[in-house]
Amino acid sequence: MIKNNITINNCYKKIIIILNKIYNKKEIYKLFFIIFKNIFKCNNNKIYYYLLINKKINIKKYNIFINNIIKLKKKIPIQYIIKYTYFLNIKIYLNKRIFIPRQETEELTNLIIKENKNKNKKLNILDICSGSGCISISIKKNIYNCNIYCIENNKKILYKSKKNFFYNKIFNNIYFYKFNILNNKKRYKKFFKKLPLFDIIISNPPYVSYKEYYKYINKNIIYEPYNSIFVNNNDEILFYKKILLNFYKKKLKNNGIIYFEISNNIKNKILLFLKKKINNKIFNFKKDINNNYRILKIIKKK
Repeated sequence: MIKNNITINNCYKKIIIILNKIYNKKEIYKLFFIIFKNIFKCNNNKIYYYLLINKKINIKKYNIFINNIIKLKKKIPIQYIIKYTYFLNIKIYLNKRIFIPRQETEELTNLIIKENKNKNKKLNILDICSGSGCISISIKKNIYNCNIYCIENNKKILYKSKKNFFYNKIFNNIYFYKFNILNNKKRYKKFFKKLPLFDIIISNPPYVSYKEYYKYINKNIIYEPYNSIFVNNNDEILFYKKILLNFYKKKLKNNGIIYFEISNNIKNKILLFLKKKINNKIFNFKKDINNNYRILKIIKKK
């Protein structure tokens, strides 16, 4: 039986012993702080103080800690363990159906905000494959004069997205739609009657083919929802094609902008498709902080 004299310093020694073959010391230190911030509902400074005084913890908190590090040993992402993450300093709640937002997506979102924050008109903004809602929530918190429309194919993901908007105190001028963008033309025609024309369309869709699956099998990504990562028929740019042929052509205003998150692997395929199928456009590929092609910006011209 575990005694009640366990301290937070004991826990730190324990996490190093259990995780040292999986994570480096810097990663373990960071994970330790995340776990105990969540357990104590406090900030980093408080955890530093608890370490300094070697604070005792009760059995209940210790058991939560042990359960968390057992999951970490299985390489379950910490975001799924504590059920939230931060995106541009905004708290976003998650579950295992929702892809964990990445730093690259923060770069895309920052660019959208920077380029559109000071426009003098009310913007209609569409977020396709909106997931947790992190992009749209960040935009709405910085571009107040806008209507946000979110499209997802999964009802439960949409429900979680709504909760994230409400948690972040965004209640007005937001609209949610369940729709599969791989649908046929007949369903598109019916769906488009519900939507206005858009000034901005954003999408971070799946773009990894299933033939690439084994490159990811030893990464934390295996715990994330496959439908948010992989494209079923091995056409990496399938979602981009559907968005460009439908939303770009029929629902984007003249001089409107589409922002895509992309990867180096699909850049040339998208470029070829743009040249063959999409007229009257100005486009630009942008690199991220790691010097990888990560953003595609397309402006629709008459």
